[in-house]
Amino acid sequence: MKPYVVLLLLASACTSNRPPAVNAPADGAEYYQPSQPTYKLQSRILPDPQGGLGHSQDPDIRVTEVRLTASYTVVYMTYAKDQRDRYSNFYGTSSISFNPKAVLATSDGKRTFKLLKTEGVPMSPETVEIKNDEKLPFVLYFERLDKGIDTFDLFECKSDNENSCFNVAAINVENPLDATSQQPK
Repeated sequence: MKPYVVLLLLASACTSNRPPAVNAPADGAEYYQPSQPTYKLQSRILPDPQGGLGHSQDPDIRVTEVRLTASYTVVYMTYAKDQRDRYSNFYGTSSISFNPKAVLATSDGKRTFKLLKTEGVPMSPETVEIKNDEKLPFVLYFERLDKGIDTFDLFECKSDNENSCFNVAAINVENPLDATSQQPK
């Protein structure tokens, strides 16, 4: 009987007593895990400085948070060289800026929202020099997304051999169609 009680105690210690409906992470491991079966049903926006929101071709940029205010769609980003990349040069510098013609676009491309202002990074043609071992957080202010748009893309420009643009696809935000279900921050 004793081994059965010990086994029962061990099994109950390994189960979670946390309710599944809680909308806050217990630790960093719960951030953005699409492989979880409840990911689509319980998708949420949380600050994520490690992985970022959306999908970008440039490994040096991350969208860390998106907020909707009464007037703006505020996109928080970070620029930093990937220290795990064996081809990165940490002794040099990079010149970065943001294209003033950047837009947020719906996934079907029918609706766009203009960039209004930036904080922490200048708009082109001005640039800022950043050492390759530094991290530069910055904030972008766009026109407010229409109610009901919850997935959008950030399009800065078309990348080429000389310039890498800060384009990010499939960014999600909670933006209900009903105005009474969300209070502006």
